[in-house]
Amino acid sequence: MSEQHDYDGIKYRDEKRMPRIFTILFAVLVIWGVAFMGHYLFSGWSSQSEADSARRALSEKKQAAHKAVEASGGGYQGSGDKVEAYIAEGKQLFASHCSACHGENGKGGVGPDLTASTYKYGKTRLDIAKSISAGRPGGMPAFSSQVNPEQVEGLVEFVLSLK
Repeated sequence: MSEQHDYDGIKYRDEKRMPRIFTILFAVLVIWGVAFMGHYLFSGWSSQSEADSARRALSEKKQAAHKAVEASGGGYQGSGDKVEAYIAEGKQLFASHCSACHGENGKGGVGPDLTASTYKYGKTRLDIAKSISAGRPGGMPAFSSQVNPEQVEGLVEFVLSLK
């Protein structure tokens, strides 16, 4: 069924048909391709819906962190004596954890000036507590593993007392 040709001493055979294994592999590839396209075309999947679900998950994570900061005393407003005690504790913590970047009086240095009238991420108790606990991009580390929620409140009160 096949002819042999001799070219420069090399013998070649002319095959009339492609080997059966290649035909089977090609058929399997075509069937798989159609099934793959059908799955993604008719299943409702889209990269947009995947991105939306990732965005929702991130939003839920941020809300959970926001609630955790709020539960840790981020919105505390107590009596004068208690606030004074928080400020005193916050002053000690500030000296040991924060003054290296923000300066002894909070006037700035490596970190921003804490005596300014506005902060980049907000100057509410909750915003400051979140900055201390969770950190901020670009240099502010998270201190949630080094200070407890009561100490965070002390730092917040001290930072708000800076002028």
